[in-house]
Amino acid sequence: MFSDESKFLLERQDGRKRVLRRVNERFVPQCLSQARAFGGGSVMVWGGITAAGKTPLVTARRYIDEILRPRVVAAIHNQGLTFMQDNAPAHRARITNQFLYENNIPVLHPWPPYSPDLNPIWSILWDLLYRRVRMRQPQPQTLLQLERALHEEWDNIPRQAVQRLISSMRRRCQAVIFSRGHHTRY
Repeated sequence: MFSDESKFLLERQDGRKRVLRRVNERFVPQCLSQARAFGGGSVMVWGGITAAGKTPLVTARRYIDEILRPRVVAAIHNQGLTFMQDNAPAHRARITNQFLYENNIPVLHPWPPYSPDLNPIWSILWDLLYRRVRMRQPQPQTLLQLERALHEEWDNIPRQAVQRLISSMRRRCQAVIFSRGHHTRY
């Protein structure tokens, strides 16, 4: 099982809007717009994929209580999987490692410190989800609308797309070995 978390902003990253205006129209009300601090807010989500498909997309608040315990433990045990997580601080925390150990969750170790290329969620799936949400008309205007859009688009990602990512893992691993743990084209 591959897992990752990602933050999605309500507005584009730079928050800038372009306006064409004539000379001396700099402060004309029609040429101005209210800016929202911090991109209007964000939604943090977590997801996991296996050859059998995707986990539900989870709005991540507390990694152990809301993700590992209710979602990962049963999936790992029922399917006989090894769990992969990146080097995010919540993943490396002593309490997280203790929880995984106490619940007999086999974890893929060691994770290369320089290369996120092995995780197909990080390199492909979050980008696909981002593009699907940005193509929606109308665009989400509130955090609740953004969260709903993320869940709907995650659920609409075809199983075949996930299976293609999983089947690419042999090539990904070979490329990382060849690059001695550094970035690859993946």
